[in-house]
Amino acid sequence: MRFTTLLENIKKSLLFAEKALGRTASLPILSSFMIEAEKNQVKISATNLEIGIVSSFSAKIEKEGKAVVPAKALINFLSQVNEAKLEFSLDEKKLKLKTNDYQAEFQSLETEEFPIIPEIKDKKVLRVESPLLAKSLEQAIVAASRNDFRPELSSVFLVLNQGLGLKFVSTDTFRLAEKTIPDNEFQVLTKEKVSCLIPLRTAEEAMKIAKEKLEPCEISIEPNQIQFSWKETTLVSRVLEGEFPDYETVVPKDFESQFSLSQERFFEALRATGVFASKLNDVKLSFLAKDKKLVLHAQDSFVGQNQAKIELESSKGENKEVVFNYRYLLDGLQALGAKEKIFVGMGQAEKPALLRNESDPSYFYILMPLRL
Repeated sequence: MRFTTLLENIKKSLLFAEKALGRTASLPILSSFMIEAEKNQVKISATNLEIGIVSSFSAKIEKEGKAVVPAKALINFLSQVNEAKLEFSLDEKKLKLKTNDYQAEFQSLETEEFPIIPEIKDKKVLRVESPLLAKSLEQAIVAASRNDFRPELSSVFLVLNQGLGLKFVSTDTFRLAEKTIPDNEFQVLTKEKVSCLIPLRTAEEAMKIAKEKLEPCEISIEPNQIQFSWKETTLVSRVLEGEFPDYETVVPKDFESQFSLSQERFFEALRATGVFASKLNDVKLSFLAKDKKLVLHAQDSFVGQNQAKIELESSKGENKEVVFNYRYLLDGLQALGAKEKIFVGMGQAEKPALLRNESDPSYFYILMPLRL
């Protein structure tokens, strides 16, 4: 194998592929990159056996071939190199890298031991713009469980149903987030209803890649796998078994109390009040309907207490006092987006509250109150 490429090109591909590396050192092959030179392209592959990423870039190929090299060492070395052009060659199981000022050698592992990364070719389901995909996943991920005890909760539920849009949903049973992309904002490539459970890490890495891409993403789904494809990067992952909870029955439709206010002001007051939240992370919200005020209060016997008042833009219903987990409420406000007027609806004492942007009904976040 022998090829010449620009530093900028290979570094970008390495950073995409890096997202699929194994996080343990028990299997060195999973902490390595497969580098394949073929025709006029070089492919960088990485996998942790659950996620596989292949990212390619153009290069001048003098001799085709492949090598498997330690990922961390290659990334760390290239981060210190400032020269524009790099020459790579494989000689006796050593990948040699040459520039005007450097000559480095990386030991190559056996290429036959590198796991095969599957590819879905014939099951394209939809095409969506990358910025919209990134934002949608980011908004949905916020409510997913970080505990693997119930895998279906540490996932993002994807549902495609023509006429009802594309939905991304997550819940950890204490809160739930749903993002809907309307039919006119993405391209459907199948006539079937499709649904699957995307592992949380897969959703996170797909979101990160989508943030860096300008071109649309094509999503393909098979019974056991999902694939996100861009021009030069592909992420493929297993999907989770199990059933997502029947969440639609718990989404509140009617409210005893409701109000709207500035997201920016709410977020600022909540962060300040949260400094005084106890070990339970509890913050009390007092809704004063006639006064059109929301009062936030938190107290810790070892720290002190704080009270913040917010003027509401509109209010309706009964006065209400409810206690929420500070961090969960903060997550919801962040997901809703800054500088938006938001709607908050609350029901009976032990019923969840609903938060959404007044100008954007495509996303909502619901949160269960604490019992103290």
